[in-house]
Amino acid sequence: MQKSFREFLGIPIRDRLSKGLLGKVNDFVVNPANGEVLAFFTRRDRRLLLPIADISKVVGGTVWVENPEALATPDEIIRISEIIKLNTPIFNNKVFTVSRQYLGEVVDFRFEINGWMLTKINVAKKILGIPTEKKLINSSQIVRIKSNEITVRDAVVRVREKKLREKKIATNFAPAVFKAKE
Repeated sequence: MQKSFREFLGIPIRDRLSKGLLGKVNDFVVNPANGEVLAFFTRRDRRLLLPIADISKVVGGTVWVENPEALATPDEIIRISEIIKLNTPIFNNKVFTVSRQYLGEVVDFRFEINGWMLTKINVAKKILGIPTEKKLINSSQIVRIKSNEITVRDAVVRVREKKLREKKIATNFAPAVFKAKE
């Protein structure tokens, strides 16, 4: 099942035994090399995280863990701390094509809960902070993720331009005439 970044923000993280609140999902750690979601930050100050491996299930808008001690500081988990040091955010990162055409910023992204893999990024140009010209780009089109930009294949733009041309042709047809039933 796919979920979006925005759907996950703020949902509670609870211990299955005590049902106690351990924190809330505040941000994600995504491996830029393969798009794997590695952990959730549980605080705004990014000092505490929950590795994906310690999640037992996600049900009804709640993340459930078996062990409340699964929450750790980033430097306690070496693999995740190395990814954090790369500082490669997905959300709000600028998106360009290989030929350097600016597509906008990531305003949301989707991931598969079963495998915790990035599946799509939702990109939009912003005018006065308001998203416009939204594009949904499949993760297979991502070439690389860096700290200051995400690069996607040029084919993303060509497909969109082709669809726009087809729409313009389709709108030139004469309007349909409906006859009332007698």
